[in-house]
Amino acid sequence: MRLIIIVVLMIFQSLGFAQQVSNGFAMPESITSDGHRFFVSSQGQDFNSRDGDGFISEIDDDGKIIYKKFLPTQGVLHAPKGMAIVGDVIFVADLFRIMGFNIDSRETVFELNIVGAELLNDICKLENGFLAVTETISGNIYKIDIQQKSYEIISNIPGANGISYNANTKQLIVCSNGSKFGDGSVYIQSENSEFRKLPNIPDSFFDGIEWMDDQHFIISDWINFPVNGKGKIWTYDLKKMESTFSFTPESIADIFYDVKTSKVYMAQMLHNRILISKYHDLDNRDKGYGNLYNYGVIDALIGGLYRGSLPIKELKLKGDFGIGAPDMIDGELIVVNGIAYQTKVNGETVELSDDHLTSFASVTFFKSDTGFIETSRTDKTAILESIENELLSKNQMYAIKISGHFDFVKTRAFPPVEKEPFPKLSDILHHQTFFNHQNTDGSLIGFLLPNYLNGINAGGFHFHYLSDDKELGGHMLDFKGENLKIEIAQLKSFELVTPNNEDFQNFDFVKKENESLRKVEQGR
Repeated sequence: MRLIIIVVLMIFQSLGFAQQVSNGFAMPESITSDGHRFFVSSQGQDFNSRDGDGFISEIDDDGKIIYKKFLPTQGVLHAPKGMAIVGDVIFVADLFRIMGFNIDSRETVFELNIVGAELLNDICKLENGFLAVTETISGNIYKIDIQQKSYEIISNIPGANGISYNANTKQLIVCSNGSKFGDGSVYIQSENSEFRKLPNIPDSFFDGIEWMDDQHFIISDWINFPVNGKGKIWTYDLKKMESTFSFTPESIADIFYDVKTSKVYMAQMLHNRILISKYHDLDNRDKGYGNLYNYGVIDALIGGLYRGSLPIKELKLKGDFGIGAPDMIDGELIVVNGIAYQTKVNGETVELSDDHLTSFASVTFFKSDTGFIETSRTDKTAILESIENELLSKNQMYAIKISGHFDFVKTRAFPPVEKEPFPKLSDILHHQTFFNHQNTDGSLIGFLLPNYLNGINAGGFHFHYLSDDKELGGHMLDFKGENLKIEIAQLKSFELVTPNNEDFQNFDFVKKENESLRKVEQGR
């Protein structure tokens, strides 16, 4: 059963942004242009077989196919992916080799095998006759000397995928799938330095990356693999070190940004088509901020409905920030930067798999609208009072993050419930384990919700803790700290989804009397 209190439609069918669609490709992976002509690589039947069925198409700037199989005219391509144009030559990564074709004569002019490579992925132009290319399986990043037909490994990032170079700033950016196909990150290398991971963008399954200008770049994000209906395009601001996103249809692979027209070209790989949209059309769509997604009813959880029914994979489509209960109330659940963690009764904190189930969770896509820093040593009572003083109304919903150094954080976790009939949570309080974490850096993640939501969720403040090293956590009971950063996001809509299972359908909710409402409804 699905009950939506105030609907924020973020599902695929509602995206409806102004776009052009070009069909007729075969697992398209990449788009590139020399400023006049546009090209699309198609991998053929699959993305990693040496089967000779790949090809490169030429399209116009609206996506219309000019030549479906423009390249190669001789020989074969297996599963061509990223492309880069240097002069009149288009270079393409083709599993284990780099191929080059003259775009005027269509002749093959370059071939370089990379020993040990299995999945060469994206490629970009560097300076002085060099290319950079990623190899996703090994994580190697290669520097290719075009003239010498030689190469060297310049770095390694697990699951390295998209790559792009900015000649003005001398910066190379890379995004990755991650070693677990969903824990990828975004990295930057400035001239004569090592790659460093960029902050304030959640780990995910990233694919393409493209500079827009010297301060901004965009990244395509599958969110999950296998896919689950939609993806994202992230925009990263290097000056502010901040990221924002827009939802897209699923399986967007590499992307190309046309500086002249502000169009974003997106290869929708699993649907064999190219999507083209003005960037501002992406940017103006609802990004999912400001909506609180609530799965389950807390009164049911407290009453013994511990069996999980919503996969974490689906929960992460609704938010990158939040709290909840693991399957069978086995500890405590927290979602930080799009990753779900479980703190168990023995104190161990682990990352939850995408197929783990939750019976109750509240998540949102977090972006703070206001906040402050408390530099002095303080405690729970004082901080929560300060937060309330910052807020406009006690009847609004707020997502809150408190991060910094904590002198101590007291948390708790429950052991899993294994035998039916399941007891009420209040009857097993003596089984909970308490933790006193000392001198720890981390974040409190949670919400301040109005009393009218009590029963559906928990009215008032509700926080879970996660240390920066991801080793400590639990439901927060008390804390003291200093130099704490408080970030607050006002939430303007509430989406309630209830489990569609027999346990929930048959649960006996306690009726809460409201005499005033009864009189109004009965007219007396």
